[in-house]
Amino acid sequence: MFYPKLETTKPRLLPMSVLTVAAPLVKDGFSVKIIDQRAGDDWKSVLARELKDKPLFVGFSSKTGKQIMNALEASHLVKETSDVPTVWGGVHASLLPAETLKNKFVDFVIVGEGESPVLKLAQALREKKSYEAIDGLGYKKGNDVFYNPQKTFVNLDEAPEIPYNLINIENYIENYSFATGKPGRNIAFYTSRGCPHRCGFCYNKEFNKSKWRGESAERLVERMKKLVKDYGITAFEIEDDEFFVDMNRAKKVCEFLIKEKLNIEIFTTCRVNYVQQRMDDDLLKLCFEAGFKSLAFGVESGSPRVQKMMAKDITNEQVFDTVRRLKKAGIGSKYYFIAGAPTETIKELYETADLIRAMKKTDPDIIIPPWRIFTPYPGTELYASSRELGFKPPKSLEEWSDYDFRKIKMPWISKKARSVIQNGIYSISFLSLQNKGGKSFYFRLSRIYGKTVDFRWKMRWFYFPEKHFIFLIKKIKHEIYG
Repeated sequence: MFYPKLETTKPRLLPMSVLTVAAPLVKDGFSVKIIDQRAGDDWKSVLARELKDKPLFVGFSSKTGKQIMNALEASHLVKETSDVPTVWGGVHASLLPAETLKNKFVDFVIVGEGESPVLKLAQALREKKSYEAIDGLGYKKGNDVFYNPQKTFVNLDEAPEIPYNLINIENYIENYSFATGKPGRNIAFYTSRGCPHRCGFCYNKEFNKSKWRGESAERLVERMKKLVKDYGITAFEIEDDEFFVDMNRAKKVCEFLIKEKLNIEIFTTCRVNYVQQRMDDDLLKLCFEAGFKSLAFGVESGSPRVQKMMAKDITNEQVFDTVRRLKKAGIGSKYYFIAGAPTETIKELYETADLIRAMKKTDPDIIIPPWRIFTPYPGTELYASSRELGFKPPKSLEEWSDYDFRKIKMPWISKKARSVIQNGIYSISFLSLQNKGGKSFYFRLSRIYGKTVDFRWKMRWFYFPEKHFIFLIKKIKHEIYG
């Protein structure tokens, strides 16, 4: 199994897409090797050595963008030096299976979750039997491509244990807690899949069919205990698409964690409407006692029209209620925004800036990472809207591999709007530093400059080139945002 690079930095998040697929293979007696391209510079020699043993196949994870570029390079090496089949899975291959299969370096595609189809494909190849009827599998016949849709989802309580022994787990343990920023041993953790909501920019509606499945509280806490015991983990970064969908489960998790006295810190995701409508002060207190020290929220825009267009199903009132109540509960919070959505106007970008300023006035300690630039991804509602507005998507894996918001032509973003967005990205970094306690020269200078940013946002002066101060952001980025 091969996990291609997503970025040039060292690995942080576990290669869960290949670890979860490897689990049933290991349970069934297959020998599995995981190569994480992020974790070493000698991946070519490692891959070449493994190919000499003629494995049944080499599996690749694929996320739209740079990971495709790196997966193509490795797939090319496989096909150039062996006759071993290549199997592509992941979100991109699942959403565009036919297009992916047309590439000469791809033999099979996994559509949807990979545990079942990959195991069945491995069994078929080992026993030299037909694989054409396997649900969730795409394949080729001559110049024609075929794929069978996924029909069922994995029951997470029945999934085999994650084979952490296949990787060097120390490569994925951070030395500080994402929940508090304090020293610790932090690891990414997953407890559910999918999301029942309908955000227009998200792949979940198509990939997971708007279904959410959570691992039972008992089982996930046992897994946490094992990681604490075996690897000395003190902080968990729960990377679920949405952790708090089932509040009864969330409450049980808190109760079990308190009972077990794990003394851990947790960072995870939530929704502002959950906090307002489904989480009373007692539950927030319970979360804090259990170790939930910081929560992240997607607000995306300060414009009610844009929120509605994105199908966020939240209000700014809920945003402020969340900011106030989490401050009262002692739980840190982080809020994400997206700029440049189809039809978004400069006036609406200003509404987002106004909301951010007001949130910071309500609680200066909240974290607002630089807003992300909207990117149209296949399988999302706003992907279709983007095409209607003149966006022309890539047509091959090679083109998708160079898919980056800095290179995408989005006709609805004017030159002036792009300037506002870009300078907003840089200036938010300074705005978030006004209440931070770093004592270095760079921190002090950034806090001073942050006060001018707040004034300029108020006056709509978005055209000062913060990018010339980007060296400051690089100095403090790791400490503030991770």
